[in-house]
Amino acid sequence: MQTLENYGQPDVFAYNALISGFTKANQFDSATKVLARMRSRNCPPDIVTYNILIGSLCSKGKLGLALEVLDQLLSDNCQPTVVTYTILIEATILDGGIGEAMKLLDEMTSKGLTPDNYTYNAIIRGMCKEGFVDEAHEFLNALPSRGCEPDVVSYNILLRGFLSRKRWDDGQKLIGEMMSKGYKLNNATYSILINSLCHGGMVDRAREVLKDMVEKGLKPDTYNYDPLISAYCKNGRLDLAIEFMDYMISNGCIPDIINYNTILATLCKSGNPDHALEILDNLEETGCSPNTSTYNALIGGLWNCGNRSKALEMVSMMMERGIDPNEITYNVLISCLCRDGMVDEAIGLMRDMESGGFKPTVITYNTVLLGLCKAHRIDIGIDVLEEMTVKGCRPNETTYILLVEGIAYAGHRPEAMELARELVSKDVFTEDSVKRLDRTFPMLNLYKGTPQSKHKVNLMSNP
Repeated sequence: MQTLENYGQPDVFAYNALISGFTKANQFDSATKVLARMRSRNCPPDIVTYNILIGSLCSKGKLGLALEVLDQLLSDNCQPTVVTYTILIEATILDGGIGEAMKLLDEMTSKGLTPDNYTYNAIIRGMCKEGFVDEAHEFLNALPSRGCEPDVVSYNILLRGFLSRKRWDDGQKLIGEMMSKGYKLNNATYSILINSLCHGGMVDRAREVLKDMVEKGLKPDTYNYDPLISAYCKNGRLDLAIEFMDYMISNGCIPDIINYNTILATLCKSGNPDHALEILDNLEETGCSPNTSTYNALIGGLWNCGNRSKALEMVSMMMERGIDPNEITYNVLISCLCRDGMVDEAIGLMRDMESGGFKPTVITYNTVLLGLCKAHRIDIGIDVLEEMTVKGCRPNETTYILLVEGIAYAGHRPEAMELARELVSKDVFTEDSVKRLDRTFPMLNLYKGTPQSKHKVNLMSNP
């Protein structure tokens, strides 16, 4: 077998390329063997070697192993860089939270390393993600004292943090602060504004922001247009969505597949899959290739409109075009089968889903459970629940609601009521779900015994 050594003594660059290839293929044992070979061949790994390993491990969610590699790096007298710590900080925010990430930041500075904008922006993003938006604002303002000026990305991250929490006034003040310091709003800034306004139901205001963007000399891209198209579709104004897409094209911005998928999904939900199929046929002319999401929307839309054969034809078509089904494709088909009472076929498809490398989610199991409950096959439903937990898929509130109601509708009302009482006592359900169960079992008066209702009584008795 040909190895690197067959072509002469490899250098660190060749070994690093090999390690990079193995880690991208998720073959970490092979990458570790290459690392050992480097040492045995008197070719010590450098910081690039370690950064490749740390970055790959972090991207796979293996933070613990990545920190072990950091320890190995230090024991090899190899000096970590800003890149090393930034990779670890980003992964730590996802795994352990901003508190642990701040400890890494302190460790980094204690070693004489100066964090850059990328590092600090990761910290700001982590703070906003955990809801510490005001602290993130203070941190941003303190960056100059740390020897780093914030950039437009820093402000955009913070702006998204404010607006995602509907703090419009603070967002407006931040934009004023940003502009007063000489930062120019960019496409990403406007995308955040437009997206937040659309999600907040202020579509007309979002359109004004888009107009302001154009007047400022910026050219909107698909990320700027898409929230508006989605908002019009969500509001049932498909005519405005299509009109707006035409406006987008006339302004030199070619729609991408996300824009088209939004339109296609809305057409299918509104009971007009034939029009969606016409758009699909013309997609190639636009230079836009359909993807899995395109077919997922069409499969569900066609099936729901009674055209089961055409929906299945879409499955065949996507696979013929080399587009593999994903988890959502399976969930769409399983849902369609269950709605038509074809629960055994749905369970069979769930088995195919597993053999295809897709792990059924709580949504998958809940869909099957609902189908079984509607068919009054609660005994099989309980088996599905057991399978779900054995396979490490944790039931959620909807799972238990379906189970309780399914047992009741199958003619075992006393058992369902007893299960409902037990689950309520364990605080499994939210207030809304308890009220739903009270409507199903009005004689139980479940809501009176919930922690939420007790809290309200205590408040009333202690003015």
